[in-house]
Amino acid sequence: MLLFVAGLITMSCLTLSVLCADDGRDALLYQVDIFLPPKEGRDETMEILHIQETVKHLSDIDVIFSLKELGNPRIILVLDVEKACSWPQLTGFLSSKGYEFSVTSLYYESYFAQELGVNMTKDMLASSFGNRDLLMGKITFPVKGLSTLEYNNMIKWTIERQTDIMKDGVPLACFRNLAEYPVQMIFIGPASNHRESGYTQYFHVARHVQLVVTRIENLDSYTGVCQGD
Repeated sequence: MLLFVAGLITMSCLTLSVLCADDGRDALLYQVDIFLPPKEGRDETMEILHIQETVKHLSDIDVIFSLKELGNPRIILVLDVEKACSWPQLTGFLSSKGYEFSVTSLYYESYFAQELGVNMTKDMLASSFGNRDLLMGKITFPVKGLSTLEYNNMIKWTIERQTDIMKDGVPLACFRNLAEYPVQMIFIGPASNHRESGYTQYFHVARHVQLVVTRIENLDSYTGVCQGD
């Protein structure tokens, strides 16, 4: 329930200046995490598919990615909300079902990369992944103990690594949180045990970076049926 309240507070506190920002950052881009609390007799698969279909048909809300965490009833949506007044469609639906949710404001990482002098452009970022298992990585850069130069260089190094991965032919979708500090980056890419280990090693910078990698699947191919090897 706390996540649900936090989601409402987040959206109610978005000022008009933030919602209408036009500085190369898409301030109307959001990650919405939806959690289905345990409930006796719940048909989890049907509810997840119902959420997916409902969100697809909301006015002035475009679904960029619709994902599900493997093994957990957590739906991850990346949405482009064209009009701030469109939010009640989504929040009203989720609250009526008793779902918990949280909201994070995002923008495409390519804009941030340009600010740091890294040649990552939006057309390099993946917009779809098809029917394949995926990984979602969340990189947090704590501020404590670093100078501004050290902090910026650490972030720049990480973005350069992401750019190298994409240049090697691996599709990645990369976003940054809208808040100034601490900087958080979210990336989505193809999954494999080798790939997960590679991401962990590739983005590890001494003790400063916190990396959490989660297995996810494309909700468009979700059936709720366990597939064997």
